[in-house]
Amino acid sequence: GNSAAAPANSTSRIESADMISRRALLFAAAGSASAFRPRCWALAFSSAAAKAVPHPASLDGKTLVSVDDCLNAYRSDPSGIVFCDASWYHRSARSGRDDFISGPRLPHARYIDMDDISTKGENNPKNLPHMMPDKNLFAAMMDEFDIANDDRIVIYGRDGCIFTPRTYFLFQQCGHDENKLHLMQGSLEEWVEKGGAIEEGTASIPNADDVDPSKTAAYKARDPVNVVDMERMMEVVERQGNDSVILDPRGTSFDKAHMPGAVNIPYRSIVSDGDTLKFRPKEELEALFNKAGVDVNTERKIMLTCGSGVSVCHLWVALAECGRENAEKTFVYDGSWAEWGAEKTTPKLST
Repeated sequence: GNSAAAPANSTSRIESADMISRRALLFAAAGSASAFRPRCWALAFSSAAAKAVPHPASLDGKTLVSVDDCLNAYRSDPSGIVFCDASWYHRSARSGRDDFISGPRLPHARYIDMDDISTKGENNPKNLPHMMPDKNLFAAMMDEFDIANDDRIVIYGRDGCIFTPRTYFLFQQCGHDENKLHLMQGSLEEWVEKGGAIEEGTASIPNADDVDPSKTAAYKARDPVNVVDMERMMEVVERQGNDSVILDPRGTSFDKAHMPGAVNIPYRSIVSDGDTLKFRPKEELEALFNKAGVDVNTERKIMLTCGSGVSVCHLWVALAECGRENAEKTFVYDGSWAEWGAEKTTPKLST
């Protein structure tokens, strides 16, 4: 893939970025693209600083990578990283898609819209939100984004969003090389504050309705392998305790109603108090699971469910960060409470 390619029909440009640091506070205060003129500022750094900058390969095998890690990798090889904006807001009028289109954004970034790249229509008769796509749709969209299987993907979000792990899960489940798949721990705003390059001006985003999934794609994807449906979850609930445990990361909605036997580990307890885009350190994550009575390396199946298959991905990443190696025994219920709660025949409990 051409990771240096600008978004389709983009009117943005990349120019000198000497003023980035001076304008960072303005950007943070404004919280929108309105604080910027329609241009794109590229990163400027001294030759002395460039000498010891790590290559993007230094990110290999690391799911969680700091803003500094990403900056250094980008400075070493700007064409070696594909940035993917995963900003998405729950119960908010703010639109990550609109913010991306108007800018600013990271250089040559793509916007991954979980609501658009999803199973719809006759393949989703209950009209459930942002259901995982099949391999053909995902591959077709990767071709539209000019993303290849061997591209290094860095997923990021804007200040105030929290659900970037869902996009990580999407790429991982559809078969992208996990060694080249990363979650930036920190926001676009932090990147700017540290002098990182930004792209300004308007950009367009490919729409899933405009692609033909039946065509052979250059990108080679797989169907999600750790995703289960309601029937499978019903089986688990009926025989739970013997071979499985159910984890639910919802907040106050968990107390209102949840699956019998589900253990609550709120997703907000998984991230930093000061930055919702940063996971807590491994030791703190381990303490969360221990407090909930969850053995991360249990041989039992761990079934993950939430409101609509989004916040559940925080648990997916947290389990892996804590060393869970039984990926073949960890599953996400895609329909989650959006489906389970609407069914009259599904058992429900309240706290």
